[in-house]
Amino acid sequence: DLSFLKQLWKIACSDEFQSIRWVDDGVFVAMNEEMFKREVLARRGPGRVFELESMESFHCQLDAHGLRKLPEASNSSDSRDEFPTEEATAPAPRKLLHFYYDPIFKRDHPQVLARCKPR
Repeated sequence: DLSFLKQLWKIACSDEFQSIRWVDDGVFVAMNEEMFKREVLARRGPGRVFELESMESFHCQLDAHGLRKLPEASNSSDSRDEFPTEEATAPAPRKLLHFYYDPIFKRDHPQVLARCKPR
């Protein structure tokens, strides 16, 4: 089922969501997971994005589709400054950001989503 990947790609590209972004020229997806829970997973009704309610389920879907969480050491990216925080004046602390990667799943190649298969 590619709807998960399509939705993930779509929300990472969208300005509507502040908790998830493409970073490093669209190679990685960076996520502030606490904000993501409130902004995306807590949505109900017509605005609902995923049929998931917990980060554990979301992580299972990421894993099933081949997106791997990068080790904490990878959080050295300066992309963290692109994320708003609860207090918009302070940069997002590195420990709140998590980076996900798959060699096929990239911002500039949405056409390859059709070739991705759940693992």
